[in-house]
Amino acid sequence: MPYGAPFDGNDTRFQNGSHSSVAGVDIDKYDVIVVGGGLAGIGAAIGARQASPTSSVLIVESEGCLGGAATHRGVLSFCGIYSVEDEPRRAIGRIWAEIHERLVEEHAAADTPDRIVAYVQNFDPEGLKRVLDDLTLSYGIDVLLHCTVVGGQREHSEMTAIEVQERRGRRKIFAKAFVDCSGDGDLAFHGGASTRYGNHGHVNMGSLATRFGGLKHANPTSALWRDAIIAAKEANPELKKIIPRNVGVLIKMPGSGDISTYMASAQYDATNSASIAAAERQGRRQAKIYLDILRRLPGHEKMYLASTGPNFGTRESRHINCRYQLTEKDIMEGRNFEDTVVIGAWYMEWHDSTKEDWPIVFQAPPGGTFDIPLRSLWSEDTVNLFCAGRCIDGDRAASSAFRVMGTALATGQAAGIAAALRALNNADPDAADVRIHLMKNGALLDPI
Repeated sequence: MPYGAPFDGNDTRFQNGSHSSVAGVDIDKYDVIVVGGGLAGIGAAIGARQASPTSSVLIVESEGCLGGAATHRGVLSFCGIYSVEDEPRRAIGRIWAEIHERLVEEHAAADTPDRIVAYVQNFDPEGLKRVLDDLTLSYGIDVLLHCTVVGGQREHSEMTAIEVQERRGRRKIFAKAFVDCSGDGDLAFHGGASTRYGNHGHVNMGSLATRFGGLKHANPTSALWRDAIIAAKEANPELKKIIPRNVGVLIKMPGSGDISTYMASAQYDATNSASIAAAERQGRRQAKIYLDILRRLPGHEKMYLASTGPNFGTRESRHINCRYQLTEKDIMEGRNFEDTVVIGAWYMEWHDSTKEDWPIVFQAPPGGTFDIPLRSLWSEDTVNLFCAGRCIDGDRAASSAFRVMGTALATGQAAGIAAALRALNNADPDAADVRIHLMKNGALLDPI
């Protein structure tokens, strides 16, 4: 296989963008800036380049690799790729196919999907990191890692620049259009756009991904683990206050046979660092308690804790107030929109901190999919700000369905196309034009 050019640690050149220096201050300008390098951000950056191949595009990512929840939070299944039906149809088009093909080539995913509660695609996160590195390079997308948005600049209803904190200090980066794929609405919040925390102050509970090894000779099942955890709680009632979940989805990892699950959980505010720190400590404590309980099972004697997280898996925090809020009623009535740009394909899945045995809400959309309009990806008060992933605009039930990574990838592609058209024409993008570019680049507006 080709390995590419040798690494040059002194090479800090970007592929695109305008770079200059005035009075010793670096001035960087792009057509489109994407904040967040998860699947939403990858989709947005690619979408922007697809709509305008000469556009300069930058991803700003706070962590050390691309991938978002898939690589930073231990979410090791792509949900939302296939309709929620017994005979699944694909809801995400060519952009997913390109990622999947590269994962298969890396031996980081199987050719065919897996079935848990619905059809998903399990994968190895290390393979995904390399795939996304190569993918962004192939599309000519610049990437800043270990770089955090801490401020924004705007003129009236337009955002003009972001302020970022990197290892050398703070600096501004200018752009014509922006896409918030941060998950927490950080770009919108710091840029003065209208946001809200959850819906009526409530958010979906988060979980800490926990990966267990030493299980090659075991036959773990959710039912087996659930019974063991319930028995331990009955023997020691104090555990009921410490470990909230009795059960979780078990995902078998390609290659290693390790099991990843999401039982360690907490209710916290993902916009508050002190709250996150408390949740992280609590989650790691829970993971060790689960290990101690499960090692008593036959075949589990050599079970060990391979990893947690590394970050807590936030399901919901800020939403950007957009031109339309997608609702539970829209999903349940199968509403079609004139400006539909994404097909969502997951359950309304609400994780309730008062329930021990699994989400209180786990409801499939009629027909297995639902429509998401461009207006739900477009800030209501900032004309050149778009969004994708879990921070788009939806009510409590809708947001529990569109937050998954497959849908995030698709909302990213649509938002990136819209942002590129805004940057190119200095005018509001028309939904019909966004749809044309989506279809031209192999996106699906009906499942197949």
